[in-house]
Amino acid sequence: MPHHTISQPSSPNGASDLRRRKRIRTKQMVQKEALRLFADKGYDQTTVDDIAHAAAMSPRTFFRYFPSKEDVVLWDEYDERPMRELLRIKPGEDPLAQLILRLREIFAEIYQTDRELLLARIKLSFAVPEIRARFLNSQLELLGPQFQQIANAIGTEGDDLQLAVTLAALYSAMLVAVERWQRHDGREDLLRMFDDAVAALAAAAMDLRDTAQAARAGTRPRKPRAVAAKRKP
Repeated sequence: MPHHTISQPSSPNGASDLRRRKRIRTKQMVQKEALRLFADKGYDQTTVDDIAHAAAMSPRTFFRYFPSKEDVVLWDEYDERPMRELLRIKPGEDPLAQLILRLREIFAEIYQTDRELLLARIKLSFAVPEIRARFLNSQLELLGPQFQQIANAIGTEGDDLQLAVTLAALYSAMLVAVERWQRHDGREDLLRMFDDAVAALAAAAMDLRDTAQAARAGTRPRKPRAVAAKRKP
């Protein structure tokens, strides 16, 4: 008798999703091996050949998954999905609030999945100059595609200065939170730091508004408000 097996979905979408999940699992395995080697030998002392050998693949196969050694550190599962899909802005709701909420959800999912893995990646991202440059650029690319989408939702021009400054400030607030978290060796709650950074940005925006108005009027600005509201114990 012929041997029967349970077949996988034969639809194009099903096959595509299966390939994507297999690719993600392989990249996760390679990343964990790479981070283990970086911890044991040091980042500069670890070669692509070392990583490929540890992952039981050839260097040529390694480059099918990662363009460079830096990308092994920076990659996460969200890179496999289009950013416009991840940060989709729904009509009829505050677009900036949606963006902040979705970014926080992404932070939470990555953070709660494997904190030690995330901490190791972030520490390398700030410690190694080559990774740091790529990391900063990747964060800008995260928010960049959202500019026109949010501009359309607000009904403003694509080169609106206030929107550009707002998104740049939001990016900087997130960066400060992540940098402080890794500098404190992950002892604090990253999501709380994210919330505090956004709150600090909101308070600073009000202070800057008052300062700008005072400067235009030629008067002395009043004492700034608290940077962030104190949390109740």
